[in-house]
Parts: sequence; C-alpha cells; structure tokens
Amino acid sequence: MLRQAVLAMEDERFFSHKGIDPRGIVRALWRNVREGELVEGGSTITQQLARNLFLTQERTVSRKVSEVFLAVEIERRLTKEEILERYLNQVYFGQGAYGVEMAARVYFGKPVKAVTLPEAALLAGLIRAPSVYSPYRNLALARQQQGIVLSRLASLGYISTEEAAQARAAKINLAPASNAGLAGIRAPYFVSYILPRLIETYGEDRVYKGGLQVYTTIDPRLQAAAEKALRGGLDAAKQSRLNVTQGALVAVDPTTGAVRAMIGGADFASSQFNRAWQARRQPGSAFKVFVYTTAINAGVPPTRILEDAPVTYKIAGAPDWSPKNYDRTFSGPVTLRRALEKSINVAAARMIHEIGPQKVVETARAMGIESPLAPHLSLALGSADVTPLEMAGAFGTLANGGLRVQPMPILKVTDAKGKVLEDQRPRRQIGIRPDIAYVMTDILKGVIARGTGTAAAIGKPAAGKTGTTDDYRNAWFIGFTPRLSAAVWVGNDDNAPMNRVTGGMIPARIWAAFMKVATAQDPPDDWAPPDGVVVTTVCAGTWQLATRDCSDPRREVFTRASVPTQYELPVAGPDQSSGQSPAVITLTIQAPANGAVLRPPFVIHGATAVGAMVTILVTAEGAGGGARVAEVAMQTDGAGRFAYEFRPAVRSSGTQYVITVSALGLNGARASKTVTVTDEPPPAESPGR
Repeated sequence: MLRQAVLAMEDERFFSHKGIDPRGIVRALWRNVREGELVEGGSTITQQLARNLFLTQERTVSRKVSEVFLAVEIERRLTKEEILERYLNQVYFGQGAYGVEMAARVYFGKPVKAVTLPEAALLAGLIRAPSVYSPYRNLALARQQQGIVLSRLASLGYISTEEAAQARAAKINLAPASNAGLAGIRAPYFVSYILPRLIETYGEDRVYKGGLQVYTTIDPRLQAAAEKALRGGLDAAKQSRLNVTQGALVAVDPTTGAVRAMIGGADFASSQFNRAWQARRQPGSAFKVFVYTTAINAGVPPTRILEDAPVTYKIAGAPDWSPKNYDRTFSGPVTLRRALEKSINVAAARMIHEIGPQKVVETARAMGIESPLAPHLSLALGSADVTPLEMAGAFGTLANGGLRVQPMPILKVTDAKGKVLEDQRPRRQIGIRPDIAYVMTDILKGVIARGTGTAAAIGKPAAGKTGTTDDYRNAWFIGFTPRLSAAVWVGNDDNAPMNRVTGGMIPARIWAAFMKVATAQDPPDDWAPPDGVVVTTVCAGTWQLATRDCSDPRREVFTRASVPTQYELPVAGPDQSSGQSPAVITLTIQAPANGAVLRPPFVIHGATAVGAMVTILVTAEGAGGGARVAEVAMQTDGAGRFAYEFRPAVRSSGTQYVITVSALGLNGARASKTVTVTDEPPPAESPGR
C-alpha cells in the first residue's frame, strides 16, 4: 500500500502523463492557494527523479526548465515501472533514510513488505517536508499529514472510507528515535560523526536532498577490520563475565590526519552515542606519555633514576596526595624507561612534581589534546577526561616525528554538478621536536616488547601505552606504527566497574587484532633516528657509557642534550685481596665537551673504604711499548670517594692508557683493578632520516 500512498500524494496521474502533467500543476496551484499553504507539489514523480538524480534543489527558472527536459528524456528511455522503482528506492523520507526499505526500518523497525496501511500513509506524508512532518519532532503534525494521505487514498478509490477511518484511529508504534537510517548503512558511527559538520556547513536540505557528493577518508577494509576486532573483544569479555558492555575504536593516519576507521559503540542500532569522539573518559596511565614527553623535552634521559617508594605531596586547599602503584608494591630505584614500560604510578608522580603539571598540559595541547586539562599532579595518572579520537591523534604526533596533524574525516565535497565546494588538505603544525618524538617512541616500543602491553604485539615495529583507571572503570590501549595510530577504549556507559579489566587485556588484544589486519599490506618499517638523536650503549647500573669491560651493556637512545658524557665502570675488587669485604672502585673517564672523540684530559674517580689510601698508576701503551705517564696517591674522603684528573704532557691518537687503581684500607685490606682506555672516537651519532 505504500506504493499507492506515494502515488496518491506525489503524482496521481503518473501512469497517464509523459513526464509533465499540466493538469497536475494547475490543480496543485489551486489547492495551495485555497489552503493558504503548500499542500501539493506541481512536479511529477519523473520530474522529482530528474531533480534528485541530476539537478540541485535550488529554486530557479533555469533549473525548472532543465527538470522538464530531463523528465521527458527519462520517460523516453525508461518504462513507468522502472521510473517508479527508481524513485521509491532513492526518495528521501527524513531521518537519514533514503528509499522505502530504509524508511520502513528506520521509522518502524520492519521491512517495507510488512508496513501497514496507517504506517504507509505516515511515510508517504513525509516526502514533501521530512523535517517538518517528522513524527519524532511533532507527532501530532505527522498524524495530521497521515490523515491527508488517507483521504487522498480514499478519494482515488485505493481504500474505502471505513478503512481510512480505521487507519486514522490506529496506534502508530515508532521505532526508537536514532540517527535515523544510519543503522542500515556502512560505518554508521563515522557517518554520525561527519553529518553534523556537513549540516552546519550546507544546511539539512542540501545535505539530504541537494545531490552533494561527499568523499571521506574512511577505509572500508580497515573499518571492517575494526568492527570485527571490537566485536570479538567485547564478545570475549562477555563470555568471561568481565562486565564490559561498551567499547570504541578509532584509527587515523598520522601523516595526513585521515580518519581510517571509527566505531563508537558495541551496536549502533541500540545506541547512537558515539564514544569514539563524544565520550570523554579518564585515560589512566595512558596519560603518562605526556608526562614523560615533557621530561624528555626538558633534557631528562631515559636512564634517569626515579625513586619508586612511598611519597606524599602537600596540595594547597586539598587533601594530601599519596600516589599508589597498581599492585600496591614498590620497586625502589628504576629508570625512566622502565617506569613507563611497567607503568609505575609513583615514578610518574615524582616526575610530574619535578617538571610541573602546567608543562605537561602544554605538551598535551601541543600534541593534540583539546579537552579541558587542569594542571594538577594527579594528571600524571590520567585524572583528566579525553576522547579516543584525541588520544589517537596525539599519539599520532609521536608516530609522525613530532608533527601534529588535525584528524580529518572529509577529503572533498562537490555539488550535484560536480563543482568542488571544499577540498581538504592535511593541517599540520609542529607539536614536539623530532628527537623528542623518536626517544618517546623508542620507549613506548618497550611497553609492547616487555612492559604492560605485550598483548598488543603485532610482529612488526609498533609502540603504545596501556591505561587503566581506579576501580577498573576505564581500560585503554593507544598504539601506533609509522603509518597508523589507533585508540581502543572499553568500559560501561554507567561508569560501572569492570571485573579487573586492564588496558593490557581486552583493549590491547582488540588493538592487536585490528592492527594485524590493518597493517598487513604495510612493509615492516621502523622509525629512523632524526638529527639530534644519539643511539649508543650504556652500562646497566651506572647508566653511563659502556666500555669493553661492562658486564651488562644496554642499547639506549638519547637526545643530544641528554646523552651521557662519561664512561663509567664499576671496578669490583679485590683481584688481589687479604680477605676483607670487596672494595668497589668506580672508574669514570670524562669525555671532551664536544663528544666527538675520546681524548685526555679525563677524570678518574671512584669510591672505596673511608680513609683508604688509593694509588692511581697510568701507563701509555704505544708502538714503542709501555711508558709510565702518571702516578698519584691520595686518601679517600669522608664518603670513601677519590678523584684525579689525568692530563698527559703529550698525547697521540691511538694510544692505549692502562689505568691501575689500588686501595689499601685502614685495616690493611687491599684491592686493585686494572682497566684500559683507548684514545679513539666514542660511539657515533646515528644519521638523520
């Protein structure tokens, strides 16, 4: 009956005219004058089809003339049934619903073949002004328009007056109001993200009926992968009774800002709230990335020792703050790198206290966080609310070498004639320095390799960070490769706690499942060190530059400003001992200020027993054999320390210096150690990209 209802309202003489209906135009004009308002249009269904397919909605004489000629041509090329079918499949019913099938599902939640007479009349009454007659906006007006349709059907003999009366009295059961129609299309959450922007720019009529062509950044392959990954993760959580009902995933290209995939919830039909960009939730430890990025920018090296021990901070006008770790234990001294890999809360709190929360806010802003941020110490543990889209974009700044790119969902918009209305280009700006981005990325690679994010491993270079809030109300994983940055959030809309779900569990697995598919066609590219980065080897424990005698060498990355300038070896004695507990003599060699070559003068310093007598002997081993070049004796200070600056009278490239340090304790115990240093270049800086 919907077909007849549409014909009754839009073109009752459809099967008898040739595309233009002069009688219909006159009748419509007379009725509109009589009613004092627009109650009937003058365009035939064929004319409407021509306008919808080939023309704009502008009301001009030239457009009307074109519409007439096109209608005649359509009638010549297509049968009446073909014209009517095409019209019914594309006509706009409001609420984002195009065509009778989508309209039936949007307004009544059923296929069009199941639509009743009262429902058909209501739908047919929408065509002329969908937003005006929308039952969600004004049900009384929609029912009034429905009555007009039923009267037309009765007057034309499609139904009896009794049937019309019964249909008027029948109750209408509308489907829940939603972002109408979007539930029946691909990537509905993404469409709900761009629709408000389009309507704000072009107006609702032009967006829905103006023939606009909108070219978006969404990648269907990645969108499908994201939907599958999120659904799989939420299903697994349900089976494990983890009380996880909602989630979101958004992925952006860090080099262009293009939004490649967006899912804002578990099921669009059930909830149109887009958690990918509308929901602000606490990110937990994921926000530590901005704390440590600020620290690296301030010259703090990844090897900086942070004390993971109980601490309490006095806060003006608020209770004292005593940060706690996730497992309520403490690790003692840890490096900055280790603190971030293992997501140690107390270390992050100490770091933000040292560098200042306002600086952290500035870093987050520079990287792409636009949500309100209060400069409090608790910011280090993710007390501010942010969106997944913001986090994906901000982490993308790291992936893109410090260059921030605004997330971009639309590439181009053209009108019905193909005229370009907007042509978007990536909006880039400097967020942080490239060397800072590289060092942070390298640390975040460790989160996946051996930290809290091991479940996010995808078999190629990737970096990321987990996030979990108090009482397990939010769990995140945000990670990136050189070509894609993606954020995953899971939780509950009512903020109910999950069952001990952390960012390293469900979110990390969802992220990995998505990224494995999303990056399957990408080469296993890694980030290249930019200018200003030094990649070198340090000795674990002292975290100074390592020599051949280091028992635990570690690769480490530094900014040029934070690279160590000393070679430090723990010299564990005694090699020759009288049985006293071992004395520990530490040898430190000072490199030149420019760091290009290792050359004298350098400082030999260390520590042993308090009051011990220390003898330092330096011999030079060259082509002509060994020669004693320095010998000095001294007593350690009150802390057991000693130091000596070695400055040879003559130096020669390639010379080896053999340094023997001997200690004689007050109780007669002895210890000695010999190390060799070569006058040669230190580890070179890595080349720029």
